[in-house]
Amino acid sequence: MAPAQADRSSHNDGGEWQDVGEGVRNNSLRANWRIFAVTLYMGISLFQYGFDKGAIAGFQAMPGFLQIFGYQTPSGEWAIKSGPQQIITSFMILGSIIGSLLTGVIGARIGRRYSLMIGCVLMIVCVVIMAETTSFAALYASRLLIGVANGILLNFTIVYLQECTPPHFRGLCLSMVTCWIAIGTTIGMVINNETNDIMSRKAYQIPLYICYPAPAILILTLPFLPETPRWLLQHNRPEEALKSLRFFRKGAYDEVALQQEFEAMKSIARREAEVKNDWRLFFELFKGTNLRRTIIAVSVGTANAGVGAMFILSFGTYFFKVAEVGDPFQWIIVTNCLGLAGLFTTWCIVTHIGRRRIIIAGCIMCTVSMLVMAILYSVPGVNTHGAGIGLVVIVSIYVFGFNFGLEPYVYLVAGEMPSQKLRAYTMGLSTAVSFTFAWLSAFTTPYFINPTELNWGPKFGYIWFGSGIIVTSFIWYFLPEVRGRTLEEIDEMFRSRVPTKEFPKHVCLENQEARERGLMNVIGDDKPGATHVEATSKH
Repeated sequence: MAPAQADRSSHNDGGEWQDVGEGVRNNSLRANWRIFAVTLYMGISLFQYGFDKGAIAGFQAMPGFLQIFGYQTPSGEWAIKSGPQQIITSFMILGSIIGSLLTGVIGARIGRRYSLMIGCVLMIVCVVIMAETTSFAALYASRLLIGVANGILLNFTIVYLQECTPPHFRGLCLSMVTCWIAIGTTIGMVINNETNDIMSRKAYQIPLYICYPAPAILILTLPFLPETPRWLLQHNRPEEALKSLRFFRKGAYDEVALQQEFEAMKSIARREAEVKNDWRLFFELFKGTNLRRTIIAVSVGTANAGVGAMFILSFGTYFFKVAEVGDPFQWIIVTNCLGLAGLFTTWCIVTHIGRRRIIIAGCIMCTVSMLVMAILYSVPGVNTHGAGIGLVVIVSIYVFGFNFGLEPYVYLVAGEMPSQKLRAYTMGLSTAVSFTFAWLSAFTTPYFINPTELNWGPKFGYIWFGSGIIVTSFIWYFLPEVRGRTLEEIDEMFRSRVPTKEFPKHVCLENQEARERGLMNVIGDDKPGATHVEATSKH
């Protein structure tokens, strides 16, 4: 088979068994059951992050919580001041920024698995504090630290799967694992709805205590999961790396395909071996071809905040209550279930059309929804009931689009773009910047929607419509499509300065050479007079 033909066949999504040069791999779901099992398992670490978004947002409309951290109005209703409302939401995001920025440093030292365990321990401690305290200071501190834990768990979960998943299923696996965020959010909302009428601290303590099983399970089981092969190669442990790769590819790759992928990983590890692995590595993000990768990863990472996600997701329950659309807890559950439908829909198409078009579609749905919502509440003469129903429909479309095209894929892109050595640093920076914009949104939103402040209500959507236009335009012009490409191929294309539109059809020569070496690793010694390619090749 000619080299160019071999490269194209590796990206064919039509059949099950596919020729990869001289090796073959099985792209059926059944053959790759191991990586899907690991994906579902790793998703447990994102459950609490989603649960936090669903539960804590609901606490702000829960009398049992407001009796401790709110105030009673002259009419007898329980409410919360804008100051604590800002801090409760924004401190978690601020902590997530800190946790994300620590990703590169922590991951370089102790690996992906043990970093996740640190996040789990911190999570359990914070949940205990939050459930038992009646002090604002302790509540704020726990919100900050739980954000640090969320930042660590989110980033290392994504990085772990990025470094283990076969290229054909990388988009699907990242979409599946981030589904746990939406599942956690939905379960948090459902539990809030059930405990909302409890007129005591148990109303919010019960949802918090339900957070325990997820981090506890991970702490007990993560030591039995292999470290990622790419991290092991980066730390000069090739035997363990090959063993790890065999674990993830067993039943799907034959020996030749396995060796070919391993040789490509080794090439990157050798190239990056000369770069010192310390805090100075952070500054490599802004040098040479790495700068382009960093700009793309960080800019796409801000898409979640840029289309107004915190406006809808963090204040949804409170917003529905102010808009008088009926039971806010029940309506927010309905909209979130539609968001889950968006996630499940994207599973069916991501391996066929790629992530670029899906992200653009999600941005368009969210941006247009913001405009329609703002217009609906700007038109004079619309009665309250009609506007409320319209609000529910628009928010439902927004949440569907957000989960369909944004929530999974901004993290996927942030992990795909960087070089191996800088993956954790770039992922952490992208997430930190995203959380920074989310924090600004969460911190300022109460001023815009709170009746005691500007009282813009849904008209705040005009701001996010303009922001969404900017986000969509950037993705259209600068985000390359890397569907089916290995992380090593993506690295080569960036180093070769391939234009954005040329990514899908570019032929990677280094990848072909790695396939030749992988083939010789298996059959070279069995052929009379054969010379091992790796011994004679210099890179």
